Amino acid sequence: MDTRIRIGLVDDHPIFRAGVVHALRGCSNLAVVAEGRTKEDALRMAAASNLDVLLLGLEACGNSIETARTIRHTQSKTKIVILTSSDDEDLVLDALRAGVHGYVHKEVSGAELIRAIESIHRGEPHVAPALASRLLSRLVTGGRTLPAAQESTDLIRLTSRERQVLDLISEGLTNREIAIRLGISVKTIKQFTMLIFSKMGVRNRVEATIALRKSNGTPHRLDLPRRPPMPNLIEGAPRQADHSAMQ
Repeated sequence: MDTRIRIGLVDDHPIFRAGVVHALRGCSNLAVVAEGRTKEDALRMAAASNLDVLLLGLEACGNSIETARTIRHTQSKTKIVILTSSDDEDLVLDALRAGVHGYVHKEVSGAELIRAIESIHRGEPHVAPALASRLLSRLVTGGRTLPAAQESTDLIRLTSRERQVLDLISEGLTNREIAIRLGISVKTIKQFTMLIFSKMGVRNRVEATIALRKSNGTPHRLDLPRRPPMPNLIEGAPRQADHSAMQ
């Protein structure tokens, strides 16, 4: 049985496609099974190729974000990664709200692209680190006027892992505590937090918790092991609550 990650690649530059294919061939657990250059190619590949991951050039399909949204509605199991040379933060936010799982700059190395694909396939969101830092700052400080949270509609967009993170945020856990509880890195939790805020149209943990409680009154209970409280490194110092996505 072939257990490799099945990848589709759509971009309108043949030389770029050839470079990506060459880079991915160096990883034994990845297989590029389909290539294309247009929106029609992307839709056809997503419907017919049983893809695990679709790499979609931002400029290849006219409006790649709308293409991604269409694919997400019809092929929810295929994880979509936008490949772009743009640093436009608004495009990143629009892509995340459309259900894209990753946003990767075309100038990354082959090794970086492979790591991004592998983490996205595991269900972890990925945004280019420099962009992720700027986006978190904008979301937390209100640098962009985001649409009001749409309660249950926005919660439906969240993946099961994103919903787990949101539930733990609503319980007041810090990023470090959530990472320990879920067995993943703090960096990954920060990426999840940014993605949740973007999808829900909120700017901070308080707004996210309010939107969650307005939607169904209480967080889902998670079947996760309860860990003992983290020891206080400064004896006698009170534990401070975390209200920021940046810790």
